[in-house]
Amino acid sequence: MSCLILPKALERGSKIAIVSPAGYLTNPAFLDHVIPMIKGQGYVPVLSRNCLEKYDNHYAYAGTPAQRLEDLQWACDEPDIDAIWVTRGGYGSVQLLGGLNMNAICNNPKWLIGYSDITYLHSFFNGHAIATIHGPNVVRTLSMGVAPPPSSYDKVFDILKGAMPQYSVTSHALNKRGKAKGRLVGGNQTIVGAVSGTRYDYDYEGAILFIEDIGENAYYRIDRQMQTLETAGALAKIKGVIVGSMRDIGGVKSNFDETAYRVISQVLSKYQIPRIFAFPAGHIPDHYPLIMGAEVEIDVQADQSHVRYS
Repeated sequence: MSCLILPKALERGSKIAIVSPAGYLTNPAFLDHVIPMIKGQGYVPVLSRNCLEKYDNHYAYAGTPAQRLEDLQWACDEPDIDAIWVTRGGYGSVQLLGGLNMNAICNNPKWLIGYSDITYLHSFFNGHAIATIHGPNVVRTLSMGVAPPPSSYDKVFDILKGAMPQYSVTSHALNKRGKAKGRLVGGNQTIVGAVSGTRYDYDYEGAILFIEDIGENAYYRIDRQMQTLETAGALAKIKGVIVGSMRDIGGVKSNFDETAYRVISQVLSKYQIPRIFAFPAGHIPDHYPLIMGAEVEIDVQADQSHVRYS
């Protein structure tokens, strides 16, 4: 599959739908830090009908599956909505995929912004040829007691205005030097593994894989997800790898768990492809947004690694 469609840049007065396709928003006041940012950029935030609902059914969802689907469908279909920003992840997005009609949004592509469980929606939108933004959710996520800086959101707004990200980060000991270019696929590692082999799976041929994760509480689970990609043949097809934050994986309170990185590196060791470890994206305060589905170039050097979109 070639590079996906990039939704158009937003203009002043553009409307951004705020939706909750997964977990329940425990405190509506959590919206207070981003809503003013959105308004300050000249955009109009519009809360979906069921955005603040709660539905307890073995998990605290933001409404029933029907309510959450209604909101997401509205955001996709409404011609006056120019982007869709999710409040949080958690769990639940997968319940909406079978009922979501993409006809309207395929004819009028708009940005979807979020991460974690929202990886299900990234895979779904990308599968319909629409690029998405793997970036901070609307709700402030504390990481190691630290709140996201405004700069994390500023990077999202830059993309919404039409800018393409260019990042340079300090190299990691497990990096493998080299250059590669391809469509960026992936997201939360657990979800990437969950969609493997399903109709929502990614096209890995010639792609750059991005993964991050949180709270798996055992290193073997990271290995299991990597083995899933290996046995599915995905790792043999990709041209490069970006590994984001690995937080609270094996009981170690760290945003960048070195043992988790070694587990991933061991599985990748037989592939002579460039790889970047400890890229600042995922469940961390300063979350660098990435455009999923767009063509990205990685340039891994001895002292620095570069991630560039053209």
